[in-house]
Amino acid sequence: MLADDKDVDALLLTGSIGRDADDDYSDVDFLVIVADGALDQFAERWAAICDSVIPLIYEAALDFGTTRLFNQITDDFVRYDVMATTEAGIGHRSQSTVKVLFDRTGVYKRLPERLPLTEPSPVVVRRLVPEFFRVLSMLPIVLGRADFAVGASGSGLLRSMLIQAFQELVAVEDRGGALYLRRLLPENHYSVITQMPAIEATEASTIDVHRYCAQHFAPAARLLCERTGVEWPAEFVAKVAERTAPTLGQWLTD
Repeated sequence: MLADDKDVDALLLTGSIGRDADDDYSDVDFLVIVADGALDQFAERWAAICDSVIPLIYEAALDFGTTRLFNQITDDFVRYDVMATTEAGIGHRSQSTVKVLFDRTGVYKRLPERLPLTEPSPVVVRRLVPEFFRVLSMLPIVLGRADFAVGASGSGLLRSMLIQAFQELVAVEDRGGALYLRRLLPENHYSVITQMPAIEATEASTIDVHRYCAQHFAPAARLLCERTGVEWPAEFVAKVAERTAPTLGQWLTD
C-alpha cells in the first residue's frame, strides 16, 4: 500500500531488525520517508491506512514537528513503531543500521555507510550526575520518617540512573532501545545491575540499595564527566557523602 503512495519516497526497517540484532521479542521499527511538504498529509492518512491493514489494540501518535511517531500494538501483541519524516530529518541513520523495503528516490545510497561510535552526551551527564546525588541526599529524610514506600521509590530512581550512566559509557554505532540491556552493556556492568539488592519497602532494603548504587554510580559518573568535559560537582558530592555516611558508611572513594 505505501509503495503505491505518491507521497512516500522510501520505506526502511530500523531498530534491532535494521541492525541484524533482532530476536523473537523485538518490535518492528519502520522509517517512512515522505516527500517534502507531504508530512502533515501523510500523518492525517496514517490512521486510516493502519485500520485497513491490521487490527490494533493500542495506538498513540506523537508530533515532534519535523517527525511524526506512531506507536502501535496489534491484537496478538506485535509492537510496531512507525516514524515518518522527510529525508532531511533522518539524521543518525546509516546503511548499516537500516534495511530497505522500497526506495524510489535513492535515499539509502545517500546515507553514510556507518556512523561514528556513540560518545557520552554532555547534556545527559550534566543533568544525570547531580540529580543522582540529589536523590541520594534525601535518604536521611526517608529514614527519619520511616517512610519506606518512598525509600523504595528512591531506590528505583537510583537504579534507573545507574543503568543510564552505564549506557552512556557504551561506545557503539547505535545503542538501540531500552529493553535489551544484556546485549548492550559489558558483562561487568550488567552483573552490577543483576546483583543489586532487591528493592523492597523496608529500612534494610532502602539502605542496602542506596549504598550499592552510590558505590557503583560514583566511579561511572566521574568517568562520564572526564569524557565529556563536564565539571565534577566535587563539593556537592562530598557534602552528600558526609550527610549519608552515618547510614551508608564511606561509599565515596578518592
